[in-house]
Amino acid sequence: MRPAASTRLFTNRLLVPVAERDGIRIGWAEQGDGVPLVLITGVGGAGSAWWRLLRHLPPTVRAITLDNRGTGASDPVAGRFFGLDDLAGDVVAVMDAAGIARAHVMGSSLGGIVAQPLALEHRHRVASLILASTTGAGFRGGPPWRLLGAGALRPLVGTARSEELLASALYAAATLREHPERVAEDATVRDAAPLDPRTVAAQLLAVAPHNALPRLWSLAGMRVTVLHGAQDAVVSPDRARELAAAIPAARLVIIERCGHAMTTDAEEATADAVLEHLACHGTASSSRAA
Repeated sequence: MRPAASTRLFTNRLLVPVAERDGIRIGWAEQGDGVPLVLITGVGGAGSAWWRLLRHLPPTVRAITLDNRGTGASDPVAGRFFGLDDLAGDVVAVMDAAGIARAHVMGSSLGGIVAQPLALEHRHRVASLILASTTGAGFRGGPPWRLLGAGALRPLVGTARSEELLASALYAAATLREHPERVAEDATVRDAAPLDPRTVAAQLLAVAPHNALPRLWSLAGMRVTVLHGAQDAVVSPDRARELAAAIPAARLVIIERCGHAMTTDAEEATADAVLEHLACHGTASSSRAA
C-alpha cells in the first residue's frame, strides 16, 4: 500500500500529488507500477518534458517525474535562494511521498547535476544512475548564455522568439532541418507550463559552484550510464567523457546526430539506452518505503 500523498489544485484543474520539504511544495506524477525510475529534468523544465521517453517505458517501470522548483505544479521560486543540496533534497522528498525507498535515477542536464549529490549524499536511496547531457563540474567552458537569455527574454519577446533562440542550442542540425515538427511539439509542451525568468536564474546559480569530479570515485560499485549527444552545443561531449572517466566502470554512450535535447533528437536510441540500463537490474531495486 502506497502512503497517501497530499494534493493541490493545478492550473489545468487537475489534482496532482505534491511532496513538501521545508515549506516548499514539489509537484510530481507517476506512470506504471514496478521498478521505480525517478526522472529529473533540466533548466526551466517541468516533469512533462519527459513525455517522449515515457511512451517507451513498459508498465513494469514505475516512472516518477517531478517538477523542479519554480516549474509546473511546484511552488514558484519567488526570490528564494537555494542550492544543489536543496534540489537533491526535493527529489528525496518526492521519493518519500511516493513511498519509494530506493530507485533508479535519471537526470538530464541540470537534472544530471542534481542526481550526482543525490547519489553521493543519499546513496542508499539510489539503485543506479543515468546521467544525460550533463557535466561533473558546473559551468566549465562558460555558462549557457543562450539558455539564460532565452529564459529571461521570454516575457519581453514572446514564446515564439524565445523558442527560436533556444532551438539552435538545444537541437541537432538534422532535427532542425528534417523534423521541425518535433521542435514545435517540444515548444507546445514548454508553453503549457509558463516559466518565471527568475526560475532559470535561480537554478543556474544553484548549479554554478558544482564540482563533483573529485568525489565521484566513491560511486564505485553503482551502475552508471553516461548518455550524451555528439552534437550537444550546451554541454560539450568532452564533459561527458570527463564525467564517465571519473566514475569507476561507468558506461559511456555517445549518440550521433544528437544534440542537448536527446529524447527529441534521438528518441529511440535514447530510450534503448535507458531500457538497456534498466534491464541489467531487473527488479532488484523495486523496494518501497515502509
